[in-house]
Amino acid sequence: MKVIVAKTAGFCKGVRDAIEITMEAIQKREDGEDICTFGPLIHNRQVLMMLEKKGVVEENRIENCAGKKVVIRAHGIPPDSRQKLHAQGSSLLDATCKRVARVHAAIKRHARRGYHTIIVGDTDHAEVIGLMGYTEGRGVVINRPEQVAELPSEWKDVLLVAQTTQNEEVFSEIEAAFLKKYPNGIVKNTICDSTQERQAEIRKLCSRVEAVVIVGGLHSGNTIRLAEVARDCRIPTFHVETENELDREKMARFSCVGVSAGASTPNWIIRNVVEFLEALRPEDESQFRWKMILERLAYSNVYIAVAAALLPLISQAMTGFRGSFAYCVMAAAYVFSVHSLNIYLDQDAICLNDPGRAAFYQKRRTIFTGASLAALGIAFLVSLSVGPESFFTLLLLTLFSLSYAVPMFWPSLWERFPVKLKDIPTSKTFFVPLAWAAASVILPYVSSGGALKRLVFAFWIVFLLALMRTALLDFLAIQGDRIVGKETLLVLAGERKTGRFTIGVLVALVVSLMLGPSLGLSSRFSYFLVLPAAVYALYLKTGAEKRLSEDPVYEILIELVLIGSGLCALIWNVVD
Repeated sequence: MKVIVAKTAGFCKGVRDAIEITMEAIQKREDGEDICTFGPLIHNRQVLMMLEKKGVVEENRIENCAGKKVVIRAHGIPPDSRQKLHAQGSSLLDATCKRVARVHAAIKRHARRGYHTIIVGDTDHAEVIGLMGYTEGRGVVINRPEQVAELPSEWKDVLLVAQTTQNEEVFSEIEAAFLKKYPNGIVKNTICDSTQERQAEIRKLCSRVEAVVIVGGLHSGNTIRLAEVARDCRIPTFHVETENELDREKMARFSCVGVSAGASTPNWIIRNVVEFLEALRPEDESQFRWKMILERLAYSNVYIAVAAALLPLISQAMTGFRGSFAYCVMAAAYVFSVHSLNIYLDQDAICLNDPGRAAFYQKRRTIFTGASLAALGIAFLVSLSVGPESFFTLLLLTLFSLSYAVPMFWPSLWERFPVKLKDIPTSKTFFVPLAWAAASVILPYVSSGGALKRLVFAFWIVFLLALMRTALLDFLAIQGDRIVGKETLLVLAGERKTGRFTIGVLVALVVSLMLGPSLGLSSRFSYFLVLPAAVYALYLKTGAEKRLSEDPVYEILIELVLIGSGLCALIWNVVD
């Protein structure tokens, strides 16, 4: 089955901000501190269950929030509820969506001037309840154009706003009726841009597919609107929270299905739905089979091992030091081993970012553990043949890598310090490239006796290449990392700042590569590595536009940059 995924599917900025605020509160939680949300943080049961496992409970009664740290839900709350929470001694963290907060401000500003406020929305929706709290008792909620005629004609100062997740076409019809009745009334289209984009994309998508699946909470306003828009296009529409709610036989009747999702729906849930649909009746059996093979190779860390095996050749090409096949074996075995072992020591985010991969690892736990230990044993045997310096370097690297997810100290003795390397901010982003660079430069060439400055330069270049790889992969894993609290640079700094940082890394890489030969720090092979840097720049620009179902394929493309660089280095070393 062909599946077309809407580009706008998944978390909106307001939801991302709410989750980040909550995760930051969890990470900074003091002993004995209770954290709760006043009402559901967002309208997605799966995310709320994840937060509950981390000790963030949902409270719907103000008295139950007394003395707790309270996260204000993304939908916002009425001002009197906020005052009551303060009076109860609650410490408030405001996760109200900025778009919703702007509607609060508009209503409040006009209410103070005596305006009546008409809200286009659902009376019992959490956002609308919050909006009504700012109307000073002069607010009314409608959701149909004919209701405008029922409003008092004597109102002079009237404001029309909308629930941010309202249907754009319905609001336009109500606006026309409103201006006809209240010519001097003020209209503020407060429907979120993200909502408008999603609805517009659904209309276009419906013209290209036979059916549409809308993924998201059954009580999520914006998700319900997406389903309404699709049904208005007279196309079979299925609104589900997970793939388990889809009827296999019914969906198998279609050959092309569109998928979109509400603003509170995580990528991993969307991906599950996409994979379910694609597996029903593949449009091209051979293409589908090859895609599955590529995904399984990515899951098995084969590409990682091949890339690591070729990195020492890049070091050799840049430094001019004599290389050996043993160097490639050491690097590949070490990287494969620690990556595979750490999967089982730290797999929470994998379950969220890629459930298919998590299931793959769980099913083959014994095989992966055995292969990892065997690879590590091979790495140590080869390092002994290379020299004692390489052996002890590998020992230190192994201890460093395994300590990523294993406590280094007793928590009771180090209460104010991270007890695991993964608990150090940005550890995932920077420690992996450091380990890769050490395995491909220091480990093989520590016994070479070559010029130290060339060794340092090669380490710097390989580190930057691996850092680019890790940063790009972090963009794929951001939602799961946010939920489990993994402190990558992307989670801590946000997507925009991380994008700027990654561009800075690219600039540093290119400048270093161009200056290396002239400064006597490397051979002219450095010039060839500008091409992989350019490919990484292209991936950075287009990666966010990749379909959610293609994440493993995109991951393979990222790994192929290093593999291609290593093969060029191999040719260089043979010819030079």
